Amino acid sequence: MPFDIHYLFSIQICLLFFTSSLCLSTKAQDQCPPCEKSNITYLCRSLPTLGAKIRLCYYNTTPNATLDVVFSVVPPSPDGWVAWGLNPIHAQMIDSQVLIAHRNPVKGVNVSQAVLSYDTKHGCGVSQAGFEVNVSRASADYIAESRMMILYAELGLPHWCNLTRFNHVWQVGPGMNGDSPVRHMRMLQNFDSRETINLTSGHVLGYKRNSLRKAHGILGITGWGFLLPCGVIIARYFRECPFNCNLWFLVHVGVQICAYIIGTIGWAIGLSLGQPDHFHTFIAHRVIGITIFGLATLQMLAIFLKPTRNDRYRRYWNIYHHFLGYTLLTLVVINIFKGLAILQAPKSWKHAYIILLILLSSIAFLLEVVAWVRFHWINFEFTLKHKSNTHHSEAEGSAKQTPLEQERSNRAS
Repeated sequence: MPFDIHYLFSIQICLLFFTSSLCLSTKAQDQCPPCEKSNITYLCRSLPTLGAKIRLCYYNTTPNATLDVVFSVVPPSPDGWVAWGLNPIHAQMIDSQVLIAHRNPVKGVNVSQAVLSYDTKHGCGVSQAGFEVNVSRASADYIAESRMMILYAELGLPHWCNLTRFNHVWQVGPGMNGDSPVRHMRMLQNFDSRETINLTSGHVLGYKRNSLRKAHGILGITGWGFLLPCGVIIARYFRECPFNCNLWFLVHVGVQICAYIIGTIGWAIGLSLGQPDHFHTFIAHRVIGITIFGLATLQMLAIFLKPTRNDRYRRYWNIYHHFLGYTLLTLVVINIFKGLAILQAPKSWKHAYIILLILLSSIAFLLEVVAWVRFHWINFEFTLKHKSNTHHSEAEGSAKQTPLEQERSNRAS
């Protein structure tokens, strides 16, 4: 009897593994069904944005090569549209020849053809003029449970289609305005929904934008967001302690130069990321970034343009220099938060920067308290000494400065 129980248990385990593997294989086939013919180039992968997936089957037939496409993505709303297409020139929206699938209350899911132009970019609708892709079959299904739209198409590839540099684009939108799709969201993922692939090998070509964006963010936070405030703290609170000479000025200038170099490198990378087709998309972040670079350059010129201590314009220059510095810090904080929102970075990035801001603010607050306590203590000692030596007060008052005047003189220098 024990043998039979163990035997039955083993059979159940085997059936369980067999059933689960069968379910997994069926599920995988549903997600990426096999190609129907042999002697083909096969590519099935998840696309880098919008949670889209694609399966491409290339048949090198005569007279024209054909391509079977299965494209799936979740639109932003049940009445939204999805699109996939080719581009003869670059991986970009302009000049793309696309198939657009959307739900029609009367005809079910409808698939239409369109050529995207600069007029489309500016909200003037789409046109079929110039559509060169031979569409043998095109249909789409909408799965209500998962809210997924699946686009099926069999295409005759035009002569300009290059298999080693296959430019394709994809997109989703919120709905339709008659026969024209409503503009998609202006988010980074939507603008990144394009790539160039090698159909013969399956390799993605030249997709380095994410790495450059991360470098842009890290360098900007390090230079503008960390080193620049450190240089301000050094200039304001370390003129006498621990530095009792002009060494504080050298440290201040050195830190600010490092901040300027690192920040400028990050700024230049950010400018290079502005692709022509969406150069004016994140205009606020771009304008603030250019303003930060300009103000930081003016601050660096202070090394050469700073008036001498005895110059009568020195007081006004100090006011200008301090006001410009605090304005620069404010713009830096605003733009870093804007950049993190655009990049849709992990929450850990935002939390880490908030912690950094709290740390720098706490240090500055404590040093400010220490500076004021020290200032009032020195002034209090001077008052006691002044009262105990009243018979010398007039002579000493004409020969020496009060601690308040000394402190103001030190801050002005």
